[in-house]
Amino acid sequence: MDKQPRTPGRTAFILSVITENLWELVQLNLLFLLTCVPLVTIGPALTALDACFSDILQKQRRDEPILPRYFAAFRSRFLAALPWGLALLAGSFVLGFALFWYGSLASGSWLYVPFTALSLLGLIFFLGILSHLFLLLAEGGMEAGETSLPKAAALRALTRMKQTLIGLAAAFILLAVQFLLLPATVPLLLSLGLSVPGLIMAWACMGRRE
Repeated sequence: MDKQPRTPGRTAFILSVITENLWELVQLNLLFLLTCVPLVTIGPALTALDACFSDILQKQRRDEPILPRYFAAFRSRFLAALPWGLALLAGSFVLGFALFWYGSLASGSWLYVPFTALSLLGLIFFLGILSHLFLLLAEGGMEAGETSLPKAAALRALTRMKQTLIGLAAAFILLAVQFLLLPATVPLLLSLGLSVPGLIMAWACMGRRE
């Protein structure tokens, strides 16, 4: 009886990708930080990051340097991604503040617990949809005939709800641990601290495993 080859699990796959592309991930981490310095450019930066993650996950263009590929994606999607980056900043701030506000009130009265839960769910769905949106931009969804990027991103997020939630949870945990342990984790943040959570989220949104 022939045995089918076993495919690696989620954790094993991500670890293998990280070890095989360690230097590229360090470069991407630094490039992302540099291009996010004005904050308003976070949209194009995320799009360029997703484009490079897509190549890494699909094992494409491995003989091309990361630097020109990143900036080519950054420039090509700059105007399209800029407003979505601002929406990401604004929405995350509003929902994050609501979560903090209702959470502090819920500690004194259980009446605010539902509002806290709704704020948390809203933040999770918002970030999940935005993650798929930036991946669509990175993949060239507009040229591919997408008539409504927000709608397409929402449909992808709903279709891959389980994977998206797993990816968000893993990314949130990794980022939270790093920020809670500052300043000890500054070297990690400057090297791999942002690229690894981003890679996990990109894998969850793509749903491809080579």
